[in-house]
Amino acid sequence: MYTAIFLSLIVAAWLLLGFLPWLAWSVATRGHAGLGMLPLCLFGAVVAGLAVPVLGKDDGMGMVISAVAAVAAPTLLLVARRFSPEPANARASGAEHGTRASE
Repeated sequence: MYTAIFLSLIVAAWLLLGFLPWLAWSVATRGHAGLGMLPLCLFGAVVAGLAVPVLGKDDGMGMVISAVAAVAAPTLLLVARRFSPEPANARASGAEHGTRASE
């Protein structure tokens, strides 16, 4: 029973740590972080956080590295989305209205 509670708290912590970069990026860009990126950030945080103990670092330092990984993975996903080129059809539709498609 205590193991299930502990695992639930760890997964909840990873989800919270994955939500924070998305929230910060959403506030910084006035809501342009993309709601579709939220589940991807949360999933990435859980996968990155879980990868640390699976790969063998399951002591106290592993918990710290796991938390850092749970923040770093969504941050890298958001940075990759920000600096990725826009599709050609998105640029064409934005040109009709005089604005960028990502705005």
